[in-house]
Amino acid sequence: MDEEWLATLPGVRRGEPLDRHSQYGIGGPADWYLKVRDTAHLAEVMRHCHETGVPLTVIGAGSNSLVLDGGIRGLVVELPRDRLRELSDDIVELAGGAMMPRAALDCAARGLGGLEFAIGVPGTCGASVRGNAGAFGTEVKDVLINCDALAPDGSQHTYAASDLGFAYRDSRFKHDLAGHVVVTARLRVHADLPLAVRALTDAIQTERRATQPYNERSLGSMFTNPPGDHAGRLIDAAGLKGARVGGAEVSLKHANFVINAGGATAADVLELCDLIQRTVAERFGVHLVPEIAVLGEPVRRKD
Repeated sequence: MDEEWLATLPGVRRGEPLDRHSQYGIGGPADWYLKVRDTAHLAEVMRHCHETGVPLTVIGAGSNSLVLDGGIRGLVVELPRDRLRELSDDIVELAGGAMMPRAALDCAARGLGGLEFAIGVPGTCGASVRGNAGAFGTEVKDVLINCDALAPDGSQHTYAASDLGFAYRDSRFKHDLAGHVVVTARLRVHADLPLAVRALTDAIQTERRATQPYNERSLGSMFTNPPGDHAGRLIDAAGLKGARVGGAEVSLKHANFVINAGGATAADVLELCDLIQRTVAERFGVHLVPEIAVLGEPVRRKD
């Protein structure tokens, strides 16, 4: 792995603590960290990493990824958080680093309906496409027209929504297209009264604040819902609300949220998640599948 060229990148930082870039406030350092300017810059960086064997990790808002305490090797890249562009009366375009709640509010201000659900998706557009994020009955697959993605060698490709194998919290970007980075997405919207759109986003936000630990540090839903049931109901029924390991705690407000109650480490979170999975499996015979991504390495033990 040849990392010498990394030191020459304008704006690159070495040993950057990733807890600063996570809504969870958890995570060890990145060997190298860079916020790219645009898609062309990212493509160039990806091509160099591909040619030199430097591992590349792209992060968005840090809202659905647990960075382990040993940090991430190679280069960690953050995408720019560009705003929504209106391409026509029924199509908007979002950059991969655009925040979904911001997009929902921008649409509301312009009198565009269809993305109201995004107010409840606290992540970036790229991550939302990758994981077919959804909230309150709507998923990305319901509104996505197509997206542009960069392959690991930096080449750009366009994928229609129908080509992405969308399923519940899943897409090809987690499988055969792993390593690709979504840089642009075009989404279907429709004209509506600004006040009507904003009323719906406000209603969704109100419900979210009433049912989820809105002001606590978390990664959102920790586990996907098993068929015909809800992970939160099972965890609650297993008597695990308030269960704690170190600074990690099962939320008292919604059992499918593991909050950083103060000073939590990634090891604390993983140990608590293992307890949840074992207990729910023993009580109900259901294996809960994590919804979050786990990045990096644990702390290396000194011999």
